[in-house]
Amino acid sequence: MAKDNLDEAIDQLKSAGQPADVVINWHSFFIDPNTKADGEDYKAYNRRRWGSDGWTNSLPGKRDGSKFANWKVWPNTLHASRLIRLAGERGGWKLQHKAKGVVFRMIYEDGRNVSDLATLEEAALELGIEGASEYLRSEEGKKEVMIEAREGSRMGISGVPFFICTREGDESGKPTCLSGAQPPKAFAKVIKQLSA
Repeated sequence: MAKDNLDEAIDQLKSAGQPADVVINWHSFFIDPNTKADGEDYKAYNRRRWGSDGWTNSLPGKRDGSKFANWKVWPNTLHASRLIRLAGERGGWKLQHKAKGVVFRMIYEDGRNVSDLATLEEAALELGIEGASEYLRSEEGKKEVMIEAREGSRMGISGVPFFICTREGDESGKPTCLSGAQPPKAFAKVIKQLSA
């Protein structure tokens, strides 16, 4: 799987000998909480919601076909968000970040439906998360994920990705926010500023 732009920025900084101690915490957010529980056909969903899927042509990587090439399902991400949350609980931020990457790869590159619990069980197996099947088939974590998603909307976040960047332990510092997909140089700039 190709690295995302945030990972590329971190690698570039480290290669240049610059500090890049970064902790990434992914929070739940639902673009459309009314997406059908088992997901929807990608084309049909986009036609219904926006008239076409033309907006996706502006996504980074779409133009060169390296990402989003096999996006077939607009998923309901409730359970995928629960798996990503569970990954963070079991293995810290690094496993959570890896879980996000696996889920995204499944959606955009493999053409899988991550609304489906069996698909997420495969993701958990790939990630080495034991007990994920029982967790996903329970109610555990649903309430927390839904509260977190509502909190993002309450804060005025209307789309993803949305990054809130802070210096760890600096409660008085103003966060830097990045909305929408960003190139590696934008992430590198913020990381350097916060590391200074």
